[in-house]
Formats: sequence, structure tokens, C-alpha cells
Amino acid sequence: MPSNSPAAPGFSFSDGKLRIFGEDSVMVITGWPEPTAVRRTSRRQLWQHFVPDFRLVRPYRPSRKKSQDQGGEESQPAADQLAFGFFDEAISQKPLSLLPIEKQRRKAFDGFRFSLPKPIAAALEPFRSHQWLLLLLLRYDESAVDLVKQNPALAFLLAQKMNGDAGLIRSLECGSMRQRDLLKSLDLPSSPSAVKLFRKIKPGAINGENWESIVATVRTELDRPKPRLVHLPVINSGVLEILNHPQAADAASQNLLEEVANDKSENYRARIVHLISNTLRMSAEMNPHHRLGLFQSIRRLREIHDRITEDYHRRVQRLKYVSNFDSSRFKNPPVEGISGKIEPITSPEGLVDEGESQGNCVASYVSRVEQGDTFIYRVLIPERCTLSIVRAPDGQWRIGQLESKFNTDARSETEEFVEAWLERHRISV
Repeated sequence: MPSNSPAAPGFSFSDGKLRIFGEDSVMVITGWPEPTAVRRTSRRQLWQHFVPDFRLVRPYRPSRKKSQDQGGEESQPAADQLAFGFFDEAISQKPLSLLPIEKQRRKAFDGFRFSLPKPIAAALEPFRSHQWLLLLLLRYDESAVDLVKQNPALAFLLAQKMNGDAGLIRSLECGSMRQRDLLKSLDLPSSPSAVKLFRKIKPGAINGENWESIVATVRTELDRPKPRLVHLPVINSGVLEILNHPQAADAASQNLLEEVANDKSENYRARIVHLISNTLRMSAEMNPHHRLGLFQSIRRLREIHDRITEDYHRRVQRLKYVSNFDSSRFKNPPVEGISGKIEPITSPEGLVDEGESQGNCVASYVSRVEQGDTFIYRVLIPERCTLSIVRAPDGQWRIGQLESKFNTDARSETEEFVEAWLERHRISV
């Protein structure tokens, strides 16, 4: 059993093991040939098995090569070198503890990726979290690699259902079964149309937290006289989150769903569903008896949202929420901010100020913040944005919304900066 003890936060990879050091915990993860994940904390000294929920295998992006005469680091070894063990040698040339934390992380996770057989790593890569059970499925039934290629969402569902049971996985031999029969084994409709729907689901849209609601959504859609998913080119996070939200699903037209399906920014994190739900909520608060009807397009939705937001802000300014909310009841920020970079908003008045400054409806989140399941931050770099984090079913804090002024999408570098900040918090807890 590993002998590591809690140390300063950091990452390393050697001897086929990924090690993640938190402030009071250590995780040791072996990917191949026998996947094993154990951890211990300063409070519980015995090593315990656990299921990693964070992303283990990412797309490999080689570092830009810098010449030695410029004093730069050596470039990442080429893929053909990895097969001959040059990767471990390159890592050992410079202790990871001497590298900045982000470079430690990248090198360690790259090491883990290249310790896996290439087809296995490629099968896991499209899924953005909760890859562990799928890794176990592929270890105990390597024929399942073809299923992942043909129907990623179905393979992911099977992995979740079998929960790493090696005997069950080997006995099922899902790689040799018809996909219709696999759906039947999951108590799902086993029609060709169901197989086609699952094939449309983007791998990055499904994870260990939402797969059950996705199954329910697909089952509900297949029971409809005119299923809305059948005619969509793909099914991404944006579409699934809209259909998983009863009010948003009722308000979204087929044309709007098609626009969301074709929007690559909706592939991994849903934004339009928040625009719909916020619009509906503000409208209902101002006029509970008025129905907005179907949103026919994203453009029309934004127009209606902007108009209602303006009206709502006037109302907020008039009422100023007076004494409806008590600042002392605001929860303490669940994730510590970074001064001058990501700063928590800790009062109802602060939410109003943020909404007016950024031209958004964040003031309407005051009740959610007071209840403790949502918290708002102002992001100052790399660009000015408003961030909401929400408590997921597993208790972790994840991005709810991250938008620039007037609800425009944040740049990719801003999203990566915020994700890295949250990731450090998730690993350290």
C-alpha cells in the first residue's frame, strides 16, 4: 500500500501512479493494468478506496518547444518516444515539486494519460468528469472500446450501472451485444430510435451527476407523440439542461432547441437554460399571471430577457429589497476568493451593485445566496465577469454561470482561470 503522507499541495506521477497532495490529504491513483484509487487524510490515516469524480484524462496538448539557448524548458516528448519510456525519464529530470503548481498538474496528469493503452485513453478523453467507472468497464471488458466509439453515452450509462463490478462486467461482454439489448438491460426502451438518440448525446454532456436525469429525459421524449430530440443533429449540455428544467422545456420552441444544439458553446456547459429560467422568474415575480409563451429563437429570447431585466432593475431600485433580506444572514463564501482577481459578493446591496454594473439580473439571486446553495463572485481578471457557483448534489461547488457584461459569454481563458480556481478547491477539500 502506498506510503505517502499529506504534504504541501502538489502533483506527481511515477511508477504508474498519479499522486495528488492536498493540504490534509493524499490521493494515489493507478490506471493500468489494475485500476486502483486510494486516499487518506490527516484525520483518517488508513488508506481507503474511493471513486475519483474529477477528470483524469484530458486531450493531450504538447507544450510549445523552446530552444535550449533561450533558456526555455525542454518540450514535451513526442508520442512515439512515450512507448519507449522516454516520458518517465523526461519527468524525472526535474522534480515536480520545483515546478509551478499548474505545470506539476499538467505533467502529472499527462503521465497518467500515457500510462494507459492508447485506445483506452482515447475512449476516456471526451468525457469531462467521472471517468473512473468507465475506465473499469474498459479494463474488465476491452471489447467495450468499440461501444464507446459508436455510442459513448450508452457506454457511460453501462459503466455507471455496473459500478466497477469486475465479475458483472466480464459476464455481460457488452462489446459483443446489440445496443438495443444493452438498452433493455438498463430497463430503457430498446427501439432503434432510442439507440439513435443516445448516439447523438455529446460525451462531454454526460457525467456521474446528471446521467439519471438524462435517462429520464430520453425516456420522456420517446413517450411523446412528437419527440423533440429526434430531429436534432446532436444532443449537447444546452439541450439536455433545457429539457431537464420543466419551465424552460415548456418555454423552448423546437427552433430554439435546434439553435442550441448547433451552438458549440453549449456543448459542455449550458448557458441558454439560465437565460430562459431567469427571464421566466423575473417575469413571474413582476406579473405572476402573465405567460410569455414560446421563445422562438435565441435572438428573440435575448430581446425579451433584456427588456424584462430592465423593468426588473427598475423594480429592484424602487424597492431596494428594503428590509426583505438581512445582510447578516448571508452565508460566508464557500470558496475563498483571490483578492483583485475573484472576489465574493457578501451583501444584497453588493448583488444589486453588480447587476447594475454588469447589466445582468444577478440581484434576483439574493434569495438563493441567502439559502446557501448559490454564491456570487465578481471576476476581475482576465476580464470583468459575474460568476455564480452552485452546490452540486455531491456537495461540491461548480460553475453555474460565468458571463461578461450584458450576459455575453466569457472568453475561454476566463473560464479556464475560474475552473482552475475551483478545481484546486475541490481537490484540497
